[in-house]
Amino acid sequence: MARVGSKTGSPSSAAAGGAGSDAATGAGGAVTEADAPAAPVVHFTPTGQVLNQVLVRQLAQGPGAVLLCGRYEGVDQRFLDRNVTLEISLGDFVLSGGELAALVILDAAARHVPGVVGDPGSVSADSFTSGLLDFPVFTRPASFEGLDVPDVLLSGHHAQVAEWRLRQAARVTLGRRPDLLVRTWPTLSSNTRRVVREVAAGEGVEWPLGDGES
Repeated sequence: MARVGSKTGSPSSAAAGGAGSDAATGAGGAVTEADAPAAPVVHFTPTGQVLNQVLVRQLAQGPGAVLLCGRYEGVDQRFLDRNVTLEISLGDFVLSGGELAALVILDAAARHVPGVVGDPGSVSADSFTSGLLDFPVFTRPASFEGLDVPDVLLSGHHAQVAEWRLRQAARVTLGRRPDLLVRTWPTLSSNTRRVVREVAAGEGVEWPLGDGES
């Protein structure tokens, strides 16, 4: 993500009245071709595309973005029609302004910029990137208040550790976000699909895709 700018503006009353204030048409009027014409101008709004890992990766790999941070009831539609090229929603809730949403974008996208994360492999294994939620994490000490780290993680056997982590990720995803598996199924490796089916059978979870699905 090469560059990010933010635009805020002054309040103005809504044309037809009503609660709250709007950002006036001149607010953010400095969004011009000088602000990287190829970069998307992003408006955070409940009507926008819901942010996900695919969109984060696209923004990270692009020329940057201009993030429009409204701080009032809304932004004048004329300004939006003229300048905004991408609308994003973080979910079904309301914030007082776009600043926190902009920080979410910055943090998520920065992870995909080479050199930001020390081990690039950790990014490719992130939840949503691999198609599964992440596996449970254990740290030292090996025993804590009667709870032990699984033996396989202390075995030093890398292949067994990898298999255990994959199975745990499949179990968590099946139990909490089966919709994610349905959506990413075509992109999963044959080994991951095998593990998902085995875990589903072992857990008694009804897996929506049959064995013949690819």
